[in-house]
Amino acid sequence: MTTSETVGVVPEQLDRWLVAQPWYRGRGPVECERVTVLRDGDPALVHVVLAVGGRRYQLLLGVRDELPERLVHARIGTAGEREVYEAVHDPELTAALLQHFEESTEVEGLWFRGALPPRYTDAPVGRPFPGPQRNFSIVYGQRHVLKFFRELTPGDNPELVLHTALHSIDDPHIAPPQGALEAELDGVRTTFAVLHEFVPLGALGWPMATASVRDFLAGPGVDPQAAGGDFASEAHRLGRAVAGARRPAETLGERTAGPDDEAEFVAALHRRLDAALDWVPALAPFEAGLRARFDEVLASAEPIRLQRVHGDLHLGQVLRSPRTWVLVDFEGEPHGGPAERTRPRPAEHDVATALRSLHYAAAQLLVGADDVTTLLPRAARWLERNRTAFCAGYAEVAPDRRPGGALLTAVELDRAVLEVCHEQRFRPEWTVIPLSAIAEAVTGEPAWLV
Repeated sequence: MTTSETVGVVPEQLDRWLVAQPWYRGRGPVECERVTVLRDGDPALVHVVLAVGGRRYQLLLGVRDELPERLVHARIGTAGEREVYEAVHDPELTAALLQHFEESTEVEGLWFRGALPPRYTDAPVGRPFPGPQRNFSIVYGQRHVLKFFRELTPGDNPELVLHTALHSIDDPHIAPPQGALEAELDGVRTTFAVLHEFVPLGALGWPMATASVRDFLAGPGVDPQAAGGDFASEAHRLGRAVAGARRPAETLGERTAGPDDEAEFVAALHRRLDAALDWVPALAPFEAGLRARFDEVLASAEPIRLQRVHGDLHLGQVLRSPRTWVLVDFEGEPHGGPAERTRPRPAEHDVATALRSLHYAAAQLLVGADDVTTLLPRAARWLERNRTAFCAGYAEVAPDRRPGGALLTAVELDRAVLEVCHEQRFRPEWTVIPLSAIAEAVTGEPAWLV
């Protein structure tokens, strides 16, 4: 039995393995639509495209005669006398992937397009990026990170498009792109994976910000600036970095929204609220206030500039390197379809999602706390200081988008409505965070809805 034939007889085992994966949304029988052997022998490396219920997923499978103990946790099943497992955990096979990029090879329609710097040591070992992810990534030493998109949709992935555009202006706030894996899907050139320069010693923004909040709330002082771990200077730098990421506006098709665009934009806000009200009755007391804030966008004389945006920018999508903030994961709204992810939006979208993330950082320690009455005013001070710092940094590079404008308010509230739905489904105890933000925006009074 050849390696391709081996993989072809394991769809039932793949089905059982797939339904246990948190990123999998398929329903129905699994079909191996495409099987490509990238390395034959023992071990073998196989790229697989699966079709299930109208969705496509890609996997990297390893095939061995015997599975060593260190790979047992990645086992999927057996085919004949050979073991089949997820190859991302096998350094011997992930090294073969990097070699394909170094040589810019083409294997049965899979095109490894690489622009790697010359090696200065032996090839780095590839290891899976730790932690739960919607996609899977392989980190090679301190040099490269290779990110595979679990679910495939025909066309260029926003991650590749935006990184390429930002790299064209030498934006220091992105990891330089180094290659892409592409192939045709439904006759359309499609991005299967992207290769970036690794950000060494990068620290995620979320733990940095939440540590700052923790230190302030735990201390005796009333001034966030005087507490240990003040985050404001980092928020200021982050604002500058986010503003810088919108500079290639011309190459990304920036334009002024017309009356029809504005009407559709506001209509979409109302549609998302309609859906949210059906799902979360706790939003009902704020419906009229939310709709009024949305409609204020149409009454504003300020023109709306539309462009491609990050789409899902938050403190978990930014890394603090020793030199600067680096923005990662430009895939767009995680639950949106291809059209939603590539649709031009107001630049306020990225500002709004960053500000919402700062609100989450400020409020997360209040969830379940006994002394909310004491903590809430202090959390509000931390939030105000860091929102102000972020917007001031942003305004140094791009048009001023300080809170208070009709458009930024509407986009922030739209994001909060989506957050309420997400939390109600996955973390009900956290629903209070976005719901309280909505209540405060609508009533003008500090709120914590417990």
